[in-house]
Amino acid sequence: MKLGIIGFPACGKTSLFNAVTGGLQPVGQYSGSPGSTLGVMKVPDPRMFKMREMYKPKSFVLAAVDCVDFTGLISGTGGSGGKEVKGEILGKLREVDGIVHVVRAYESSEVPHVLESVDPMRDLGETDSELLFADLAQCTSRVEKLRVQATKPTKTQEQDKKELATLEKVLKLLEDGKAVSTYTPASDDEKRHIAAFQFLSSKKQAVVFNVAEGDLGPGGKAEELTKKVPGSIALCAKIEMEIAQLPEAERAEFLQSLGIAEPASARLARQAYGALDAIPFFTVGEDECRAWTIHRGDNAQAAAGKIHTDLAKGFVRAEVFAYDELIAAGDEKALKAAGKFRLEGKEYIVKDGDIVHIRANTR
Repeated sequence: MKLGIIGFPACGKTSLFNAVTGGLQPVGQYSGSPGSTLGVMKVPDPRMFKMREMYKPKSFVLAAVDCVDFTGLISGTGGSGGKEVKGEILGKLREVDGIVHVVRAYESSEVPHVLESVDPMRDLGETDSELLFADLAQCTSRVEKLRVQATKPTKTQEQDKKELATLEKVLKLLEDGKAVSTYTPASDDEKRHIAAFQFLSSKKQAVVFNVAEGDLGPGGKAEELTKKVPGSIALCAKIEMEIAQLPEAERAEFLQSLGIAEPASARLARQAYGALDAIPFFTVGEDECRAWTIHRGDNAQAAAGKIHTDLAKGFVRAEVFAYDELIAAGDEKALKAAGKFRLEGKEYIVKDGDIVHIRANTR
């Protein structure tokens, strides 16, 4: 899973990126060079730490999410402001699975806002509009080409006509100012045509309001903003970055002193998982305890493929039990005695928190 972190310059994108990936990218007014920076966010899951205590494995691997910190996307403010750079950034943004939209909600005389005033709801709308306009340009260009191609008696003429019919519907939607995510494909062909374009306004979003430290408490700006945008989260990216740079043993105490229940990586991971409809499953044992990420609704064979393609190809069966059942039983031996250990076929739908052992013929 790959997330793209976007927003206005000086909104706190890079501070959040550093906080969740452990990165040390320079922050400050319009810092960094045009383009993007890749990092990895480990997904803290209390269940994993409990299983580490239980199994004492030689290797312990949390689920990981690739995060890409993009330079500002708003016209005239991103990097050098050049169209070529901006086009390259938008192209890379199309490759991500989901978008983390960081919105500035803090005041600072030292770091002026690029639009000279702090207005989170305005900025949220401006950035969404930028994504929509990028989709509109892409869709318009393709429709114009298809209108010519579809009149020519070629081997792909019928396919071109079908694609054109789909994209003309999408184009009308975009011209009306509506995101591609609001369109419901009428057929598998339409779904395939739309997916091929990786439209930015079709991607799931997690909205993060970056507030000042003093606005984190009950009744503050953080609470007000998250009520305005259901499903969003609010945090102070600067503080979160400072916490991430502390020795691990000191983080919990510092979080507690600030009244923060958990670090940004945990909240952002949960938000992103929800937006992308992703879930974790686990493989456990004395050699390794590891978390893996799949989409909700994936079957056991698809989960096996996340571990290794050979396991998916040679899939025989999955030995499955639930994390909650394991904890209730105390250990695997007791779990089996209670009849909670199940053998499932490749079509079994893996659930959040399932512990899965794949049996496969890999010869």
